[in-house]
Amino acid sequence: MKEQFKVIAIENEMMTLEVNRSSGCHSCEASSSCGIGIFANHYSVFNRPYQDNISVGGFVTLEISSSKLFLRAFQLYVLPLLSLFISGVLGSILYTVNEIGQIVFALIGFFVSFVFIKYFIK
Repeated sequence: MKEQFKVIAIENEMMTLEVNRSSGCHSCEASSSCGIGIFANHYSVFNRPYQDNISVGGFVTLEISSSKLFLRAFQLYVLPLLSLFISGVLGSILYTVNEIGQIVFALIGFFVSFVFIKYFIK
């Protein structure tokens, strides 16, 4: 997957890049009436290391392999669901009589997975 990013600032050997998150929405026929297309017209801004011969206002093309994209999507979507399921099963083993304890244990596992993803998966 390739995407073009606009360089909006260069400072301390870091480029600040901006991209429209809804680039795929413009080619869809339902973009004017679709809720996702309406709400997704926002820009994402992030930093990357400076590349030679790039100036402010220029464009940089970044590419991510499909296998890495699949891995990131798995980490973001499937890992929390698996963690919810596994901690729910563990909660049912630990709290055989108390259903509220099972639900709380499952939700704790679910939210811990988000903390794990945010701080440990780069």
